Amino acid sequence: MLVVSTDPAHSLGDALDVRLSGAPKQIARGLDAAELDADRALSRWFGERERAFRVLASRGTYLDDEDVDRLLSQSLPGVDELIGLLELNRLASLHRYDDVVVDTAPTGHTLRLLSMPETLAKFGRVLDDLQQKHRWMAESLRGRYVPDASDATIDEIERQADELRALVRDEARCSFHWVLLPEELALREAEDGIAALRRIGARVAEIVVNRLTPPPRGRCALCEGRRAEEGRIVREAKDAFPGLPLRLVPSTDEEPRGLDALRRLASASAAQPRAARTASSTPKANGGWNPPDGVRLLLFGGKGGVGKTTCAAACALRLAGTGKLVLLLSTDPAHSLGDALGVALSDEPREVVERLTARELDADRAFASRRDQYRQSVDELFDALRGGARFDATFDRIVVQDLIDLAPPGIDELFALLAVTKALQGTFDVVVVDTAPTGHALRLLELPGKALGWIHALLEILLKYRRVIGLGDLARTLTTTARELRELEALLRDPGRSLFIPVTRAAELPRMETERLLAALRGARIAAGPVLVNALTPPGCARCRRAAAAEETALSALRRRTPAMLGAPAVTPAPRGTRALLAFSRTWTPR
Repeated sequence: MLVVSTDPAHSLGDALDVRLSGAPKQIARGLDAAELDADRALSRWFGERERAFRVLASRGTYLDDEDVDRLLSQSLPGVDELIGLLELNRLASLHRYDDVVVDTAPTGHTLRLLSMPETLAKFGRVLDDLQQKHRWMAESLRGRYVPDASDATIDEIERQADELRALVRDEARCSFHWVLLPEELALREAEDGIAALRRIGARVAEIVVNRLTPPPRGRCALCEGRRAEEGRIVREAKDAFPGLPLRLVPSTDEEPRGLDALRRLASASAAQPRAARTASSTPKANGGWNPPDGVRLLLFGGKGGVGKTTCAAACALRLAGTGKLVLLLSTDPAHSLGDALGVALSDEPREVVERLTARELDADRAFASRRDQYRQSVDELFDALRGGARFDATFDRIVVQDLIDLAPPGIDELFALLAVTKALQGTFDVVVVDTAPTGHALRLLELPGKALGWIHALLEILLKYRRVIGLGDLARTLTTTARELRELEALLRDPGRSLFIPVTRAAELPRMETERLLAALRGARIAAGPVLVNALTPPGCARCRRAAAAEETALSALRRRTPAMLGAPAVTPAPRGTRALLAFSRTWTPR
C-alpha cells in the first residue's frame, strides 16, 4: 500500500512523524509513504516530451526555440493538481501497489485536481491546433500526410486525459472518504463538495466525522456544550447523506503522531457519542485587535480547519464597527464565507451590515472575462488582415488564440484577486481576504510575478506578427493587465499597507505548518501580522486542563518563530452570523 499527499502544504510526514519526499519510502511492512514534489514531477514529465513540444511550436507558428522556452517556462510551473494526478498514476503503476491512499489538498483544490483530466485534454487540443498547420501544408505539397512523433505525443496526452477521467469515475478502482469536523461550516462545505463529486461521477464511500468530544468525567460546561453541538451536526450529516456510512472518530488528549498513535486512532472509530445536556460557551466582549494605521489589505490564511474564514469575517465586522468602509472577499474555491456570515453570497458584492460589503470571488468568471477580451482582440486583428500575408491566417489565428490557454495555473484566481486593488482605488478603506488553505494561498501570492512574466512572454511572441497584423487593442489589453498585476504585487509587498494574518491552532501539525508558512511569507517578502491562535481551551474539567497544558507547550514553541501572537478562545457552538462573529472578534487578546 502507498499513502501519498498531493497537498502543496504537506502534513503527511508530520502526522507519520517521518521525513518524506517525492519518492516512496517504506515506513512499515507493506506500507510506503510519499509527499509529491510537483516541480520535480513536472520536470520529469516535460523533459520526456520537450523535443516534441519544440517541434510542434515551431511548426505551428513563427516561434523559435527562445520563444518556446519563454512561453513554456512561464506557463507550466506550479501545475500541482495536474501533475499530482499524473504522478499518482505513475507511482501506482511503477510499484504495483494494491492500494493507494491519497491525502488531498483541502476541498476547493481537490475539486480542481479532479477537473485536471479536462485541463490535460485542453492542452492536447492546443498541441493539435499547432500541428494542424503542418498537416495541411504536408497534404498541400505532397498530397498526403504521414503521422510522426509529434502526433504520437498528442495522442499520448489525449490518452492520459481519458485514462485519468476514467479512473476517477470507476467505482471499482476509486472512492472518496470525506472527512469533516463536527462544525456547521465543515458540514456545509461537505454538502457542496460531495455534490460536486457526484456530478463528475465519482463514488463517495463514507463520511468521517473527526475529533468528537468524549464525555467528561464530571460537570464541564465546555465539553457538554461541544457534545451537544457535535451531536446536532452528526444528526444533520446523517440526514444530509442518507445511505452513506458515517464513521465517528473521537478526539484524543494528545494529537496522534507516529504509527502507533495512528493505529490506536484507527481502532477508536466509534458509534455516535451519547447525548449530552445542551450547554454553550459564548464569547465575552473584553478585548479585540485592530491592524496598524495605514494597513489597507488583510489576508487571513492557514491550514484547513483552523477557522480562518471565521476569523476573517470577525475582523471585517470589527473594522466596519470602527467606522471603516470594508470589503470582505473570499478567494477559496470552496467558499464558506456566506455560511459563516449566515447570508447568501456570490461574485456580486452584497452589503452584509452597514459599512461592510462581502463577495465570494468567482475565479472562473474572472478569467473567462479576460480570455474573451483577449480572443475578441485577436479576432479583430485577423479580421482586419489584408492580402499579401506571408502566413496562412486561418491556422495562425487559432494558434494565437490558443496562447491564452497556456496561462500559468491558478491565474484564474489571480485575476479574481485584482478586485482588491480596484476596491482600494475606489471607496473602500480596507479589504479583508479569506484565502484558500496554506499551500494554494502561497501559490496565489507568488502568482503576480509569474503572471507578469507570462504576459511579457506573450507580448514578445505576438510582436513577431506585428508587421503583418499589428497589435492595436490586443497590446493595450495585455499592457493594462500587466499594470494591474504590478500594482497588486507592490501592494502585497508593502508592509505599511498589507499584512498576512496566519491563523492556527495550538497543536503540533498546525504549528509546524504555520512555521513553514511564516518562512514562505518571508521568502516572498510579504509581511506577516500577529499569528492568531484560535480555539484555545478555557478552564474546565480535568480533560480541558490537560488540553490547555498541551496547547501551552505548542504556543511556547510557536513564540520562538513569531514576534507577535493573538489568542482566541474555543467557542461552542462556533460563531455564525454577524452578531456572534462581532462578539468573537472582541475575545482576541495578546499571548
